[in-house]
Amino acid sequence: MKRIFVPLDGSDFAESALPTASALAARFDAALDLASVVSDLPPVPLATGDGEMLTRWFAEEEGRAEAYLREHADRLGATELGEVNAHVKSGPVSRTLESIATKAGADLIVLTTHGRGAWQRAWLGSVADSLIRRSSHSLLLLRNKRSESAWEGGIPRKVVIPLDGSSQAEVAIERAQALLDPEVSEVSLVMVIHEPFPLATTYIPHAIEEGALMETRKEKAAAYLAKVAGPLGSYARNVETRVRVASDAGQGILDHLKETEADLVSVATRGRGGASRFILGSVADKVIRGATIPVLVSRRPGSNEEE
Repeated sequence: MKRIFVPLDGSDFAESALPTASALAARFDAALDLASVVSDLPPVPLATGDGEMLTRWFAEEEGRAEAYLREHADRLGATELGEVNAHVKSGPVSRTLESIATKAGADLIVLTTHGRGAWQRAWLGSVADSLIRRSSHSLLLLRNKRSESAWEGGIPRKVVIPLDGSSQAEVAIERAQALLDPEVSEVSLVMVIHEPFPLATTYIPHAIEEGALMETRKEKAAAYLAKVAGPLGSYARNVETRVRVASDAGQGILDHLKETEADLVSVATRGRGGASRFILGSVADKVIRGATIPVLVSRRPGSNEEE
């Protein structure tokens, strides 16, 4: 991991991503890139003014943003961190941030989100939500809660990786590996199988057949998890696998996070936008919004860019 990217907007909330980002930069001796975007939509009174007034407004806004980022860059550079850069541009916020991150060669984008509970469908926040659906970079989403402090030494201790049996979902393993420490980290691979719909019958052979099918599915899931867990032994101190049965896969994963006391969950998404905006993948969507711990979000290979 060579470059860590942090979007900032001048708020304390956004700045709460800096301790974790700095810890990761120090751990990997990576460059830290701080970025801020000046909106391309000026205040309404200025929008009706002349071009000179608009030009002056943009210049002043960019100047303030540059001074703000430079203050943070200088402060962080005075610590044990090495290279710290500041980037300021104007334009649509999420598109511009993605462009800056791409040009900077970012390996990971670290940002805070207003995550909601599992049963509340409010957006994470427009910028985070758009980056989840648009960005080709992995995103580390942090919650601004006192119970969540930066990982000691930038190392997650207990990592949960939900899988669905597809090779595309395994990108969550690949991206999480970069954050693991073979002497510290523990990994739990989990796969949730849906509970069968109750049969409205008293015919005993039906129930027996349904039970046998469920056992077969659980055995296949366990075999799959054991297979993909093998290579992880080189990256983590311990790797366990778990097959859960639940009526709701997303809630099953959230329950698993609590039981394992995980401090990171790594998920793969089908980030989409435009006409396909509802397709994040219902399970990933529920985990991202419902988890109270950092979430590492990675795009599944072959997923479409935002339309």
